[in-house]
Amino acid sequence: MTTNKLLSAFATLSLAAFFACGGGGGSSTPAPAPTATSLAYTDPATGTGTYRLVKNASSSGAHLILDLLGPSSGTAMGASITLSADTSQVTWVDIPAGGTTTALMKNGTQFNLGSGLPIQKAKATGNVLQATVAQKNPTPAAALNGTLFQVALDLKPGLGLTPGTAITLSADGAKCQVLDGAGSIFPITVTVGTLSAH
Repeated sequence: MTTNKLLSAFATLSLAAFFACGGGGGSSTPAPAPTATSLAYTDPATGTGTYRLVKNASSSGAHLILDLLGPSSGTAMGASITLSADTSQVTWVDIPAGGTTTALMKNGTQFNLGSGLPIQKAKATGNVLQATVAQKNPTPAAALNGTLFQVALDLKPGLGLTPGTAITLSADGAKCQVLDGAGSIFPITVTVGTLSAH
């Protein structure tokens, strides 16, 4: 066999080995799976005489602001709710984006908190958030047909959640209440929508 034939045969074998080993510019490494970077919330259906937790339009990306909306009629001096969320995936935070936990709530458009120290408090203990806001006497009772107050959640970064992962969010029916103009406290049902990572 001549030298040229030997070199040609060697080149053919080398190319065959090259392509068999994944050469030729192709990649056998799969693209990484997408991970969730934001929160998606679907509002509960509208119902007369109900209290609903709905998404505020200023929510953005991983920062979700929720408004507690009152029913279309009725008045009250204050309201209190207790919410639970899966805090392995989300964190209760202040309304302005930034992840702090100084206030954890913001008064809405209905209650007049007056001057001086307002009756407004929220605290997070584990996965539970408790929030209360109230007017001071002798302020007239406020209409309930608007935003009573706001709370917020942030998606925890770096979890690698699959988009569409459901996140638990619920209201405690025994600990959601309103204070009427006569000083009586009544339980209320707060309807919560569905929360997921996206």
